Amino acid sequence: MKRADRLLFRGMLLYSSLVLAMLLTLVYIAQIIAKSSGPGHGVWSMTRLLSYAALQLPDVAYDVIPLALLLGALVWMSILSGHSEVIALRMSGWSVWRLEQPLLLVGLLGAGLMFALGEWVIPVTAPAAEAMWANAGEPGAGFHNMGPRGLWLRYGTQIIQVGTVGDGGKILQNLHIADLRQGMVGINAMTTAAEAVFQGGHWYLHDVRLFRITPDQIQMTAVTETPWPVALHPATLSSFAHPTRTMTLPTLWQSYQALQSGALNMNRFALAFWRRVSYPWVGLVMILLAVPFVTRNPRGGGLAARVMAGLVLGLGFHFLTEMSGYISVSGGIPPLAATLLPIALFAAVAGVLHRFS
Repeated sequence: MKRADRLLFRGMLLYSSLVLAMLLTLVYIAQIIAKSSGPGHGVWSMTRLLSYAALQLPDVAYDVIPLALLLGALVWMSILSGHSEVIALRMSGWSVWRLEQPLLLVGLLGAGLMFALGEWVIPVTAPAAEAMWANAGEPGAGFHNMGPRGLWLRYGTQIIQVGTVGDGGKILQNLHIADLRQGMVGINAMTTAAEAVFQGGHWYLHDVRLFRITPDQIQMTAVTETPWPVALHPATLSSFAHPTRTMTLPTLWQSYQALQSGALNMNRFALAFWRRVSYPWVGLVMILLAVPFVTRNPRGGGLAARVMAGLVLGLGFHFLTEMSGYISVSGGIPPLAATLLPIALFAAVAGVLHRFS
């Protein structure tokens, strides 16, 4: 590695690390202020507050590393440009691509760090933070309320609403099951159950009320327990109770394959899988954006203006990614397209900047 390469690499690593540390510090302080009142139940002390905020940092770092690489590249290249080093390197025959190579090595380190965080750190720290906030004994223990609308699933002709998921997906509570007619033009029966339990490889409903709907009347039957013939795996149901960020790539792939088989018609696992695969490489695209942004006009604007432009680019990418994700989950576009569209758009902008640099 040449001396100029070492200079570019070390400066990029230094300023990207400083930006990342600053962003994490700001978020840590904000978390302490926002969560200082506690969850409203159980014991909440300063020690638990500081620990809870610290457990959130790996998840935050995973999200902001591409932004740190973008801002780090802008700051470092602006400093070099202000001292005419960039002009000297360009005059000696270095192309924009040649300038970017040492910086991209730092981007690869960032991608590796993001992969490690997503696969080995966040699956441990995120459930631990969730359990601490809920004052549970263990991460993932107890029951997880699925919100006011509940968890909606489709299995064959059944539309299922689940209120609560517990015991690793082996216990479901507050169920409403609609048995649809062929063509989904009406309802044959409506079933409510206080609880569904997975035992011996089979599901059983408890405290059941079955409403059979006919053209003339509605017949109601109440039973204490009845078998429920559905092939819903507890591990898959348990995954619905936790954010997809806490799942590893193999787990996401298994859930994605299950969705592809048609057992559960939802897009969020596919979207999470493709995002996990592609997001670590976003930092490289950000570096490709930053360097020609500075080299096109080395004397134009100041450091503050370039940092502000970097923040705008980073926030723009975040909002575009979130918007495409919401459209994909609602069934508007395929998950792979929703994942690659923002990256491809920013890569195209970087290509245009390189073309005119």
